[in-house]
Amino acid sequence: MNFKELQKQLKAMEGVSKLSLVRDNVIKIDLEKSSSKDFFIKMKEECYFEHCSLITAIDNQPNFELVYHLSCLSGELKVGDTKMAAMLEVHVHLERDSPSIDSVSDLWFGANWHEREAFDLMGIYFIGHPDLRRVLLPEGFAGHPL
Repeated sequence: MNFKELQKQLKAMEGVSKLSLVRDNVIKIDLEKSSSKDFFIKMKEECYFEHCSLITAIDNQPNFELVYHLSCLSGELKVGDTKMAAMLEVHVHLERDSPSIDSVSDLWFGANWHEREAFDLMGIYFIGHPDLRRVLLPEGFAGHPL
């Protein structure tokens, strides 16, 4: 698959909006929470995004935003005529009243710690996470500081 084909495929996917090309090898999208798990499974299994390098939470009053960085490092996703790695930046907006989303730690092992950090500091719940407990603050700490 090449990068241009991926852009077309993403535009047609349920829950995807605001697709933009940030750099020659980086696509940025917004994704609806309700479509997130199926979307991430497809990105890993069919679109060669084998690495999740970042999940971070942003407090955009009044709501939260999660940002995921997924990378294809294998060269399976062609960027022009190069062997350049490809990246997908995914933004998911969450309501402040119930900030939760399906975990992707079963897809990318490295997501485990990123999700725990977002839970610990921001109070975002990752449904299905195997060990959602504090990672920076002591157990028993009241609330979420950020």
